[in-house]
Amino acid sequence: MRDILAKNKDLKNLIFDTTGVGYFEPTKKIPEIADLNEALQKGRVDGVKITVLTEVELPKADAVYEIAIKGLG
Repeated sequence: MRDILAKNKDLKNLIFDTTGVGYFEPTKKIPEIADLNEALQKGRVDGVKITVLTEVELPKADAVYEIAIKGLG
């Protein structure tokens, strides 16, 4: 799943923690949830859907966005 989403040029340094929550640094444009879900569908990841895209503050970072994903198990 990470490899599919990492192809999006608007996601920089995409990582997922052990709970399935993803974080990335934005580029000039923040991707739309619909575009990310479409990429997952095209990558044949069935039953997985991004449900939340929220800006979060983390220490020692300008801004990082959190992705909540539904349907991973």
